[in-house]
Amino acid sequence: MPTTPTSTPPTPAPAETSLTVATFVAFMTASGHAQQILKARMLAADVEQGLGPLHLHALCLCQRSPGATQQQLVQSMGRDKGQMARLIRELEDRQLLVRTPDERDRRVWRLSLTPEGAQKSAWFLALEATLAEDLFGALDEAEAASLYAVLQTVQARMNGWEPHA
Repeated sequence: MPTTPTSTPPTPAPAETSLTVATFVAFMTASGHAQQILKARMLAADVEQGLGPLHLHALCLCQRSPGATQQQLVQSMGRDKGQMARLIRELEDRQLLVRTPDERDRRVWRLSLTPEGAQKSAWFLALEATLAEDLFGALDEAEAASLYAVLQTVQARMNGWEPHA
């Protein structure tokens, strides 16, 4: 008598598990180390006291998409609404970002940079570009394209992920 399929996926073979786990650990380690290097370079520049990479990343997203909403930042940055609300308030307090009500839906706030916010964003983009060159500049075009494709796949999976309570 044939067995009916279950909703539980089969357990991967030990070799697959060890490679998968090792890949995850390498990804997390590299990501964390890249963040540390970025923060160290920000501190060394002594320009952005009190602002972290998240603040500046949010500014860069607002520069790329003028009039973006808080919800768009939440989705782009993979952060929760409360964290983004605090971050936006901090950027407003520093006069780097302004919120204006949407013309069609007054419940929605549109975000745009102040001139100083645009300067900070440009500075951060240049810093990121330098670090990217330092970390990935030795890759040939095929390696860089392959790594980018893999990271895009991982990002797409994370975008659809629901955290467990």
